[in-house]
Parts: sequence; structure tokens; C-alpha cells
Amino acid sequence: HPHFSTTKMAKKFAEEYGIPAIPVQHHHAHIASVMGEHGVEEAIGIAIDGVGYGEDGTIWGGEVLHCSFADYRRVGHLQKQRMIGGDLATLYPLRMVASMLYEKDGLKEFLYNNEEAFPHGKKEIDIVLKQAENGKGIITTSCGRILDAVAALLGICTRRTYEGEPAMKLESHAAGGKSYGIKPEIEWGDIGVLSTSHLMNYLWENRNRDSKNLAFSAEEYMAEGLAEIAVDYAKREHIKAVCISGGCAYNEHIVGAIKKKVESGNMKFLRNERVPAGDGGISLGQAIVADAKMK
Repeated sequence: HPHFSTTKMAKKFAEEYGIPAIPVQHHHAHIASVMGEHGVEEAIGIAIDGVGYGEDGTIWGGEVLHCSFADYRRVGHLQKQRMIGGDLATLYPLRMVASMLYEKDGLKEFLYNNEEAFPHGKKEIDIVLKQAENGKGIITTSCGRILDAVAALLGICTRRTYEGEPAMKLESHAAGGKSYGIKPEIEWGDIGVLSTSHLMNYLWENRNRDSKNLAFSAEEYMAEGLAEIAVDYAKREHIKAVCISGGCAYNEHIVGAIKKKVESGNMKFLRNERVPAGDGGISLGQAIVADAKMK
């Protein structure tokens, strides 16, 4: 995160003490924390969280990375979407819904029926839809923002009052649900891209079905799609381990579905056990990567 105060502080200390300041990409650090815990020197990592600065200047958070301790390569990610209003889209997740479904008949009426989820009501909704039509907003591949959007579309949580609220309520709502078997739509190329528009379109068209089953199916879609990209790449490169980390890796349904797919491909599935999967664990990953880069 080049503009964070901690980054500026690190550079200042490096200059003062004549030591190197080593930048470490956020999601690489997440995966390195798992690799370090388990003593694995090469792995495919699935890094899923809300926000992490990407090397291309966009907001990452739904990444499949080929990692060593010293380096990484992005081999897959979620489809790029736009966060209308930037961070406002994290507080008011119907902004993500508007961004992804603005062309749908009936969306404006749907948003108007939820005007209490927007601080300025219908006036704000009109502006948000106009911004969506004009392609405005910060580009993101964040898993957290998609889970938030699903929670908002299904009426589970339309305003975030604490960190992770929509995604956590989605997980609770999905418990005991059944899968509608939404097949992951992946664009294969040098980098595999899982379509999140396909998921949201399905949920929109089927929004009158059982919301518990829809919530379960959405989480299953995300898990199976990311796992498919990771397993496919791991097989091609003869890599034996797939790791998962990041704030969304607290979702046991998503993690369990990924684990099942990885192990069915005869690969080792690894997750954080001694340090947190969220940002509380990235300092371990940062130290591991920095050490490897200095050798």
C-alpha cells in the first residue's frame, strides 16, 4: 500500500538507519504466511479478502497466485468490477449491486424499494445508477465486495455497521442451505478469470427463490470457481500444495468447499493455523518474503 502511513514510516526508518525498505505485495504476504507455517517453499495461493493494493494499481482481493517465498505471479482472479464511490461501496453494498446490474430491467425500482439503505435516498440512487452507466468507480477484484453485494441483493444486509458484517451475515444465512448448482463461468487464458457478473445475473433472475439456498449457492460458486483455477494451474505446473488465506478465509463454507476440490485433485490443502488468516497474520508473511528477497 504505497500511500499508507506505515509505508512512509518504513521508508523513513530505512533512510535514517541505512537499511533496505523491502516492499511486499499484500496478498503475497497472506499466502507466504501459510507457506511459512507449513514449511512449503512453492504453492498456489488463493488470497481472498476485502481490500489489498494490487501491483497494477487496482484493488485486489480475489486472487490466485503462484508463490515462492521471494516472488509470486498472478495466475487467476475474480472478474474486475467497479466500486461506485470507492470506499462508500463497502459501507453501502447496494452500490456494488447497482454497479454490476445497472442494465437490468426493474433494478431502479428494486433500489428505490431499498432507499433506506442509501443515506440520501432516491436522489443518491439516481446518481449511483448514472455513475454505473458511465463506467465510474474504482476497479476491484475483491472477494469481500462480491460477498457484500450478494448479501445486499438477497436482503440479508444492506448497510455495513461493522467490518465484515454483510459477508458474515451471508455466511450465517447460508448455513443449512442447499446448492442450486450454479456452474462457475471461467474465462481461460494466461490468467483464469472467474465471472462474478454471471453469479449476480443468476441471483437477480432467481431472486424470488429461497434466499438461504441462494446464499449457499453463491458461496459455493465463488469457492468452486477459484478452486478450479488454482487446481488447474497447479496440475499444469506440477505443484503439490494449494494454500488459502485472507479475511474471507474465515468463511468455513467457502474454505471447506475449496478444500474438498483441492483434495479431490490429490493435492495438499493448507490454511493458517497458528497465525490469523486476516491482516493480523500478514506481518509473518511480510517477514518471510523480505528475508527471502534479501538472500
